[in-house]
Amino acid sequence: MPTARRTLAASAASALMVLGLAAVPVQAQTQTTAAPEIAWEECPPQVTDTTADCGRIDVPMYHSDPTGAQISVGFVRVPADDQANRRGVLFGNPGGPGGDAYSYFGNPDAIAWPEGITNEWDRVAVQPRGLTGSTPVDCNELAPGYSDLDIITREGAFVRDSCEIGTPGYTASLTTENTAEDWEWVRRALGEEKISIMGLSYGTFLGSAYATKYPQHTDRVVLDSGMDPAKAWNGVMDSQEGGYIGSLHDFLNWVAARNETYGLGDTPLAVYQAWSARVVAESGTNPTVVPPPARIGDIPPGLEWAGQAAADIMTATGGARVQAEGLASQVANPGSFQSTSLTLQMTRQMLPMPNQWDTLARVINGTEPLPNPEEVGTEVPEELVTAVNMQRLIMCNENQVAPNPADVLPYAWTSFITGDIFSAPSHQFSSGAACSGFAPVTGPAHVDGSALETRPLQIQATGDPQTPYADFGPLAEAMGSHVITVHGAGHGQVGFGNAAVDEAVVEYLRTGHTDVTDVPGVE
Repeated sequence: MPTARRTLAASAASALMVLGLAAVPVQAQTQTTAAPEIAWEECPPQVTDTTADCGRIDVPMYHSDPTGAQISVGFVRVPADDQANRRGVLFGNPGGPGGDAYSYFGNPDAIAWPEGITNEWDRVAVQPRGLTGSTPVDCNELAPGYSDLDIITREGAFVRDSCEIGTPGYTASLTTENTAEDWEWVRRALGEEKISIMGLSYGTFLGSAYATKYPQHTDRVVLDSGMDPAKAWNGVMDSQEGGYIGSLHDFLNWVAARNETYGLGDTPLAVYQAWSARVVAESGTNPTVVPPPARIGDIPPGLEWAGQAAADIMTATGGARVQAEGLASQVANPGSFQSTSLTLQMTRQMLPMPNQWDTLARVINGTEPLPNPEEVGTEVPEELVTAVNMQRLIMCNENQVAPNPADVLPYAWTSFITGDIFSAPSHQFSSGAACSGFAPVTGPAHVDGSALETRPLQIQATGDPQTPYADFGPLAEAMGSHVITVHGAGHGQVGFGNAAVDEAVVEYLRTGHTDVTDVPGVE
């Protein structure tokens, strides 16, 4: 794939879910204009709930210019199963930015929402501006005048300029504040006096931005896997390198503890080696992500007498060893690139979802077949390309974290030499490459929960790779959240099989309160 097309069709593995930083507060204003008119329409294919309604409204491209150009915003509404006991309406967003809102509430197979929610709340998900289903950003025509070197050194500008060709004047409108204002227009169109909020990942920031600007129209607020707003956006992405490596090690520990089931080894390092062998078989070279700490059981035969000291040496040299092995294998197999391994791609994709770890372990041991590349195809779906570019535009429009020049070489190394998908996406942003040549147009939206009648509920997992636990505090402090700590893995907790979390969330939505502060993760 040429460099230009590859940049615009960036890998979904680098598309993460995150948040924004404090700016000047915006006073909530009373709307005096008539409610927008809804055009009801057939739902898109990803909405499989037969009770769902789908509609769209016209909104200003820039809410700061309400008489200017207009765009279209789509949404899905799923009615409460028990309308006689309906408690209200729940607006939700699945994160990204760039996550498909239609699937979040409109596909029962995507998330198993607790019955307390599905019975008692209408659920509304507004498709974010820039995505297919609302007015999509069109980046299909590549900006002229960019050489391959220009694209590498001015990647952000290339994405923006390409998207401006297809949707002139639109790219700078893709901000959290404008998207939150779209929610307000949908609320008015539906005639709801107050909404409750369910935000996942980036959705916690978007939902908090809405609640901050419109506290008089906000009831309950659930923030599932929130993150430090001050890290938008380079800092958010930078934090995920360590998060994903930690999550990989958690997965390897989990598999090692179940060696009787999977037969991949009884230590995390033994499982890593079996996983690495699978990646080598598929790509010709090995993964270069740092291996987990060695244990005494990993010491080679004949050196057992050295005990823990030998294991510590293996741990200390593990990162350098896999890098050296990777270079040697690439020299021996010209053209080999670890990121072409489907197993490696699936690993990074599945790590945030512990309910998928069994499938991943079976892929590694060969009892679960990999997808057939011929059936999957090599074409990137247009909706995914649109989502990745929309995400890039929001991140660069709002980025307030300066790049770190020291990460330029690691970015080049992991992206163009080794193909290490555990590190390259983070370095792409932390080095400044992702937004190079693209100055922000605004600061991230302000978040402040002090005007809310009901304290928000925030849920954070200790083993979350995408919104690491160490970073949850600033959002919780700004919003005044009651925090539930989930002692376990996973990104996103509500509706993902943790009954204790679901029960606490339903209690909070019904009463505005829960005493729960700690729950175990799902094994």
